[in-house]
Amino acid sequence: MLSSSHPFAHPAAPEAPGPASTMMPIRPRTTLQCWAQGALTLGVVMLTLFILGRFRSALFWGGVLAIVCWPLLMRLRRKWPSPHAATLAPAAIVLGIALVFIIPSAVLVSAAAGEARQGAQWVRQATEQGIPAPAWLDRLPWGRAQAQHWWQANLATADSVHELMDRLRPEHALATVEHLGHDLANGLVVMGFALLILFFFLRVGQPLVTRIDLLVWRLLGARGGMVQRQVVGAVRGALAGLVLVGLGEGVLIGLSYVLAGAPQPLLLGIFTALACMIPMVGGFALALSVLAILIKGSSLAAAIGVGLFGTIVLFLADHFIRPALIGGSIRLPFMWVLLGILGGLESCGLPGLFIGPAVMAVAHLLWRLGSGRAARPAPDGVVAIRVVNSREE
Repeated sequence: MLSSSHPFAHPAAPEAPGPASTMMPIRPRTTLQCWAQGALTLGVVMLTLFILGRFRSALFWGGVLAIVCWPLLMRLRRKWPSPHAATLAPAAIVLGIALVFIIPSAVLVSAAAGEARQGAQWVRQATEQGIPAPAWLDRLPWGRAQAQHWWQANLATADSVHELMDRLRPEHALATVEHLGHDLANGLVVMGFALLILFFFLRVGQPLVTRIDLLVWRLLGARGGMVQRQVVGAVRGALAGLVLVGLGEGVLIGLSYVLAGAPQPLLLGIFTALACMIPMVGGFALALSVLAILIKGSSLAAAIGVGLFGTIVLFLADHFIRPALIGGSIRLPFMWVLLGILGGLESCGLPGLFIGPAVMAVAHLLWRLGSGRAARPAPDGVVAIRVVNSREE
């Protein structure tokens, strides 16, 4: 018989009705309760995301930066045994990101907006007065007369330029660039909130990671850790392979714009860097920049040199560096990476650059698990997989 002090014992004579007067035994949840609790949890999550509004982007980017910066935080915590390191290390990381990316980006956006206005003014002047023939036309080794005749017929007069502008709509493109500058300015505000969220994510530190690990284990079991590692690896690889490589391509090609005397080199460099973040799109930006150098520049050799140099940089980055950074650590084939990037960008916009590769990494993991010969739990709880033929993944 249970004593009166046992937590599951019923008191002989409850003093007053109510929840506090009766101790009910804990029973397993029924199927209906499990479904109801799952629906409640899903509803609360969806309502929370709806209430966050535009700050969903800040929360997303803060989470992405937290995943990327977590190894750096662990190194700082090991080398910085101060009792205040739990606050100072995250603050140092956030301050470093702001100094390296946010503040220079704000300066570049302001300068690029000024160059965009100069470009729009040049377009209006060309529409009113025509485009004078560049000096390199007189130095062509062959076809000089034909090229000069074509330029005089299609670009030298205001009427011909106006007709060309009606077909190309460059003012719309320049307006798009100006709007892009405003969007980048708004993005800087969102990134400011993202850095604040990043600080609190890093400040919470290991307890947050422990809770996430426990939640993943409860929901997905032993293989949930594999899914979690794939997502983390895909996010870190996407940042290194898309953002950092794209910025590197933009810097290198942008320097060639400056050396070649390109018009508005800063604006063209930013445009090229943003385009290079997406595989196979940087070539389009490079072609437009070479065309601008041909129209406003004074050297045909400079335009050819920029085109060749940019093509080499894009080829090396897109075919060697980027696939190794994105898919190497998570064993993701380049075709899966490419489809994830392009599909994510089309479906989710800029966040899709990270969401797409992460989803494709999980899909590829499930494919490997489902098509393997055997899957058995290892002693430490990690699932060991033997794939039929890794070359056919």
